[in-house]
Amino acid sequence: MFKRPKTGKYVSSFLTLGFILLCMSPWISDWTFSKKDARKLFAEHNIELKDDFKILNNESGGFMDYAHTLKIQISDSDKSRIAKEIRESKGFIKVMDFKNNFPSADYETFEKLNFETENYLNREYYVKEPMEDGTVHFHFQLSKTKNELQYIGTDQ
Repeated sequence: MFKRPKTGKYVSSFLTLGFILLCMSPWISDWTFSKKDARKLFAEHNIELKDDFKILNNESGGFMDYAHTLKIQISDSDKSRIAKEIRESKGFIKVMDFKNNFPSADYETFEKLNFETENYLNREYYVKEPMEDGTVHFHFQLSKTKNELQYIGTDQ
């Protein structure tokens, strides 16, 4: 580079590294996602995790549509408290035959839909203003057989 080959090597190495990091940024943010980030995410949706938990799976991204999924293993007491909160919520629906009558949140009312299926307790809703990552539709699933809580946030 302008009769300075050493400088050219450094500049090209720096630009190559920058390009690689830019391309890998979605995966890097998933790899660096911590328990503190998970607590903050659930707290933003008024789900308090009082005990320790384990992150089982965390993925985010998408080319045209963005989605963030997070599955954590929670304590018995957190599971009981969250289950009670969902079941005692206003308008709770116990779905018997979800193949023919599966409830879905209404993107126009922004009301929380709390319902129970055979395997999960669910909370689903939309918000008017997107979250920091652009998500507006949220679905939480609390397993009835395992101590697992799953979060799914999408931009549609």
